[in-house]
Amino acid sequence: MAAKSGSLRPHEVRQSYARPRPQKSVPGEPELGDSFLIVTEGEVTEELYFESLRTTLQLGPVTVQVVHPRFTHAEGLVRAAMSRYDKDKQGRRMAKEASGNRGVEWFDHVWVLFDTDVPAQQGQLDRAMTLAREEDIHVGWSTPSIEVWLLLHFRDRPGPILESKNGEGLLRDAWGQRYDKNASTFSQLWKAIKPTIPVAVERGQQIREYHKNANTPFPPDPSTQLDLLVRALNASVQPPMRILP
Repeated sequence: MAAKSGSLRPHEVRQSYARPRPQKSVPGEPELGDSFLIVTEGEVTEELYFESLRTTLQLGPVTVQVVHPRFTHAEGLVRAAMSRYDKDKQGRRMAKEASGNRGVEWFDHVWVLFDTDVPAQQGQLDRAMTLAREEDIHVGWSTPSIEVWLLLHFRDRPGPILESKNGEGLLRDAWGQRYDKNASTFSQLWKAIKPTIPVAVERGQQIREYHKNANTPFPPDPSTQLDLLVRALNASVQPPMRILP
């Protein structure tokens, strides 16, 4: 049958289901199929956590790239993220390198993850945060360390932790097993914390609200932004695959 000529009637309007190109790549509200670049300070805990979460959400390593660069200080991590894309005239972050045989064309969301204890002591934290803000990069910081986020999988808001080693001790006590930053240890830890990710996300939000209401100076101890990254990744997949309500 030949196609109709003339204008289409309202019920005949052809719909395009192709994913639209973003006008600007910012760490805003994620949509289905969005791509992520996640640059981590830790080569074990942070990287394996979000690689494991990516697998749980059935997200591909091309759509969600989790990388650990040779830079480990806060500002260097932000610059390492910046080195992986070029901005076009519309402000989109066009990926420089493909992952495997193919790669994403652009990164919809760029996150840099680091602990605040060392950069705060060394006077680097403000520079890193300012640079990330200017570049529209979202910082997934944890105060004093990533162990705060892991601890929230086991228990409610702890009091001030002060140092990362204290967080490691609290996590060990809450888990009831020896804790260190080795891959073999994390594989066992993941089995314990995977079912409690939703409650950890809720606790992370509660801590943020507590410090906001208390007007706690930055960086508030303890606190984390990693619950926001978990929410973002969760929102980027189809509802049947989500792990958060």
